[in-house]
Amino acid sequence: IPTARRRILRVMLVLLSSLAMVQAQRDFCIASYNVENLFDCEDDPATDDNAFLPTAPRHWSRSRMWHKLQCISKTIISMGNDTPPDIVALAETENDSVLTLLTQRSVLRRAGYRFVITNSNDRRGIDVALLYQPSTFRLLAYESIPVNFGHMPPRPTRDILHVQGITFTGDTLLIYVCHLSSKLGGAGLTGKYRRVEALTVAHHLDSLLTVCYPTAHAVVLGDFNEEPHELPVTHALQALPCTDTATILPHRLYYMIPSVASCHPEVKGSYRYQGHWQLIDRMFVSGSLLNGQSALQTHPSSFHIHCPSFLLKKDDVYGGVQPFRTYNGFRYQAGFSDHLPVFLKLKSSLRQKESTPVPQQRGSIKN
Repeated sequence: IPTARRRILRVMLVLLSSLAMVQAQRDFCIASYNVENLFDCEDDPATDDNAFLPTAPRHWSRSRMWHKLQCISKTIISMGNDTPPDIVALAETENDSVLTLLTQRSVLRRAGYRFVITNSNDRRGIDVALLYQPSTFRLLAYESIPVNFGHMPPRPTRDILHVQGITFTGDTLLIYVCHLSSKLGGAGLTGKYRRVEALTVAHHLDSLLTVCYPTAHAVVLGDFNEEPHELPVTHALQALPCTDTATILPHRLYYMIPSVASCHPEVKGSYRYQGHWQLIDRMFVSGSLLNGQSALQTHPSSFHIHCPSFLLKKDDVYGGVQPFRTYNGFRYQAGFSDHLPVFLKLKSSLRQKESTPVPQQRGSIKN
């Protein structure tokens, strides 16, 4: 080969190696956001969605819905430095119609998200969903997992969304999106329901990690309506605090605590109730994402509450700041949500893992 051609080939190889290194060392971002009542404007006879219709006291309209979609888009886009998060779990979405508008008709369409969503028996008809970027997360399968409360009084609630996929590093992720029962009726009474919901996740995950995907990573995220110090969910998941990384077990779940440095000085949680901040939007990760043994890894300091100034407003009653929500009672204030989003950054290395065999797909993929 002539000398000039060899030089060109060497330069091309160096450039290709550099590009591969940049791609392999990029962050992989997972976010969770309770968007607070993302309803369309149509009456669904099968659910109690009457509070969000044009004729209701809140006068929910298409213009207000579109404004909320743009607010959600702005929030999701702002969570990334250069690109939006690779995966976004959403709570309180009514149906696939509003998600189609969000991903294909709002400014978020440029991110190229696709989505999957549950179809639960929730009384108000709200569900959980997952947005994902196909360029960095290849969807393998998903399913909507109903919760069986057994002998307990029936309590229609959201299904748990289980998603399996492969990241651009070749790592397999098992994701569980949750919106557990609220504390309406008392923390003691409702804690029993949250415990059963969390046990449903734990049993499902344990069977997959033990039998089907022993090298996979797990992420359990969403609105748990419980803080880290409360016991029903943490005990049911057998989760440990993510503190001592020297004794990490790969299949054990660890709960993340947000980095204080990443927060607004007055923000102490993701939700504020009567002047008190609560961390109820949470993430649990398997130890395999913390032990430094795989291509995709995270760190206790990589979990953050996203709280730019446009998501906050002055709390005129209790002082300080609070999330800038869509309504204050029945008064429309054109805000974002009563929750702040949370996100987790994972780092990738050059070492690629062998991909897990693709299982038979369950459910349809929403484009």
